[in-house]
Amino acid sequence: PPTHRPPPWSHARVLPWPFRLLRLLACTSVLLGAATASLAQPAEGAADEYRLKAAFLLNFATFTTWPEGVGDTLEVCVYGGDPFGAHLDQIATARKAGTRALRVARVNSVDALDDCQMVFVARGMIGNLARVLDRIEGRAALTVADSPGALDAGVMLNMDSASGRISFAANLAAARRQGLGLSARLLNLATEVRQ
Repeated sequence: PPTHRPPPWSHARVLPWPFRLLRLLACTSVLLGAATASLAQPAEGAADEYRLKAAFLLNFATFTTWPEGVGDTLEVCVYGGDPFGAHLDQIATARKAGTRALRVARVNSVDALDDCQMVFVARGMIGNLARVLDRIEGRAALTVADSPGALDAGVMLNMDSASGRISFAANLAAARRQGLGLSARLLNLATEVRQ
């Protein structure tokens, strides 16, 4: 005899982790799409650009595979003059990178990068990039910039807005050297991927 199964909406279901991951990826894809589309509209200045770049920066944390030893909180450090203002703090307070909380710190010294899992190198400090990379060598720390040539110099993710849209390129080889994985979904959105 056929068995009666209750309709799926009659009780709460917990989706297996692959489906939850796919749902998260779909939601983030929509966010990234909205960010690029809104930048294509006439810009209201650098504040709008960096509000969108703040969203990208924290989405990068979500699409990075972090080693187990990283802990429950990711320290997102802005090295140099902070172009994001309050936008980065607002997004970090409202979001998580998977199960990890996000905490933002501003630092002006390479010596202060020891506790950082993500380092955004501001344009004014890009000349110190070699020192930044030396300081984080061997640690699971994701480097991000928005400066021309930063990908060639070893940054893992470099944002660009020259086309009137926020885009980014990825240096997968640099990420792997630091023990980090960049998700296929993130790499599919990149304009360039260095292997």
